[in-house]
Amino acid sequence: MTQVAAPTGRGEPEVRKLSLMRRAMARRMVEASAVPCFYLRVTADATALIAARAQIKASGVTPVPSINDFIVLAVGRALRAHPHVNASWGDNTVEVHPRVNVGVAVAVEGGLVVPAVYDTDRLDVHGVAAAVREVAGLANARKLGRELLEDATFTVSNLGMFGIEDFDPIINPPQAAILGVGTVTPDAAGRQAMRLTLGCDHRVLTGAEGAPFLVDVKERLQDPDGLLAAGPDPSEEGAS
Repeated sequence: MTQVAAPTGRGEPEVRKLSLMRRAMARRMVEASAVPCFYLRVTADATALIAARAQIKASGVTPVPSINDFIVLAVGRALRAHPHVNASWGDNTVEVHPRVNVGVAVAVEGGLVVPAVYDTDRLDVHGVAAAVREVAGLANARKLGRELLEDATFTVSNLGMFGIEDFDPIINPPQAAILGVGTVTPDAAGRQAMRLTLGCDHRVLTGAEGAPFLVDVKERLQDPDGLLAAGPDPSEEGAS
């Protein structure tokens, strides 16, 4: 039987114009490509954290904090203890910010936005949960103001809910660092393991400066009782 050759070419493409959000994202990615970034990784034992969240859920308190809310809070407290990470790259300058505003990556139709949770280090976990839901609601309703999109001093990007175990997050310029969070999976010892990846701008941070911050975040997540305290430890102000 004679074979008929398959037609060549890719077919007529469907051309989709980029939305304003996608164009803005493209510009930001071009900016980010110029950042000399390096990555640090740790694995946190999330067993106690998951149990603590389950206890809160059983108590009937609403909103129930998500695992990501605990992560955002741990990052906020750690940034207060390591203020050099709460920084941005300027024109041959480093700007260390007096307020800790953790940006939370929110996927919306047509793109991704990173609204700020103001004074994250001053909140308890319930305050973080309420704030994250508020900014996520504004994001999905396309009602985020410019300030919420520009005032973050650090970003948390969590792909764990999509089953991603580990990834290298892209820094959100001019911020000095970003935390990527993977899904929780059982390890060989039966513990609930969660991968944390810190991306750092090498113009602002060295490995020796980023590493203690990442380890601090890990240790806070492994001590949920400490995170559930009403507020930050005043002794941590400018600890580093």
